[in-house]
Amino acid sequence: MPEWIPYAIAAIAVAIAIGVYLVAWKYLGPWRQLEQMVNDLAEGKRPGSFVFHGARRFTRVALSLEKLADEQLRLKRQMSEEEFNLQAILSNMAEGVMVVDSNHVIRLVNASFMKLFNLRSSPLQQTALAALREASVEEVLRATSQTGETQSREISIHGADQTGPMGPPRYFALSSVPIKRSDGQVSGMVVVLHDITRLRQLEDVRRDFVANLSHELRTPLSIFRGYVENLIDAPGMSRKERVGIYQIMERHSLRLNALLEDLLTLARLESRTEKLDLGEIELPLFLQRFGREWAGKADKKKITLDLDVDPAVPLLLADEFRIEQILTNLLDNAIKFTPEGGRVGIAARQNEDRVEIRVEDTGIGIPLGDLKHIFERFYRVEKARTREKGGTGLGLSIVKHIMALHGGTVEAKSELGKGTAIILRFPASV
Repeated sequence: MPEWIPYAIAAIAVAIAIGVYLVAWKYLGPWRQLEQMVNDLAEGKRPGSFVFHGARRFTRVALSLEKLADEQLRLKRQMSEEEFNLQAILSNMAEGVMVVDSNHVIRLVNASFMKLFNLRSSPLQQTALAALREASVEEVLRATSQTGETQSREISIHGADQTGPMGPPRYFALSSVPIKRSDGQVSGMVVVLHDITRLRQLEDVRRDFVANLSHELRTPLSIFRGYVENLIDAPGMSRKERVGIYQIMERHSLRLNALLEDLLTLARLESRTEKLDLGEIELPLFLQRFGREWAGKADKKKITLDLDVDPAVPLLLADEFRIEQILTNLLDNAIKFTPEGGRVGIAARQNEDRVEIRVEDTGIGIPLGDLKHIFERFYRVEKARTREKGGTGLGLSIVKHIMALHGGTVEAKSELGKGTAIILRFPASV
């Protein structure tokens, strides 16, 4: 074999290797780079620049992929911003918001919705009926799906709260808005709930107030009408009988006037337009003077009126006229409902950062079930007996409002048959 043949074979092998490398470099290299770019794009990354030269077709594809990656990143940023804005809006809404699909499966809720329904775990991916267990909500969702129109309804829910597993009813204004596809089919619903419990409670208070006021006015007006008819029908009645009728009418007119005065006072206090004439009150001197003014009324019922005022009690920053109004109401009640030979006491002292004034008696007391209601308007423990004693049913409600204007609180403690204590707590002025 000639000596040059091995060299020729080696040269051919080298040439083939070089050719394979050149082919791989020209054709396989761009594919590898394109493959890496596509993988980066699929993973949400921005692919690196295409650096291969000499293959215009691959270069154009790579540039298109880079543009696609830039557009993907732009859309991702836009979606992130929109999601942030949506979450910011939903999380700061007082209304509860729920989004469900066509099968009533919950897809989104905000924090207010979770709070309104007292949900301790996420209701997502559950049906509204399974998560909320409220048939009224399911009925609204079904009506929205069937009609394809917005549904608005007021619903009441008995839910768990601090008072137990079945708390007082809560009221919601519910709106269900359909989400429609291009073909008009309902693909989901947005439900918005607004808590109107406070509004309903205020309506109940207003309704009770009107009913109570009508009842309180009916009695004296009926008496006036009856006695006026008697005077008209019997013009020849004796002077003694007429005087007796006039005295009864006067007594009821005074009670009616007291009722109207209390109503006006309560209206001014509740309007928050009442301005306090604040000044520094020296409680030892003030209460001693006030006690002397009430000593005569207490003596008439043979009731002992005691004063126990700490001389070191600080000055009280308050409206003196309103404080007199409070104590007048409290002492009047204490003397009315304390039998002869009983005791009524007024005490004042500082308790930490509060100034306490305590009015207590050894009277008939208040049943435990009534104690939490006594500061409500027109509430009477024994309605007939209280009315006979001339009460309007507004005195303690006025006390509560005056204390609120002073930034203070009022508390009642009582034991049936042993007496009642009303504790007034004012912020200390020094």
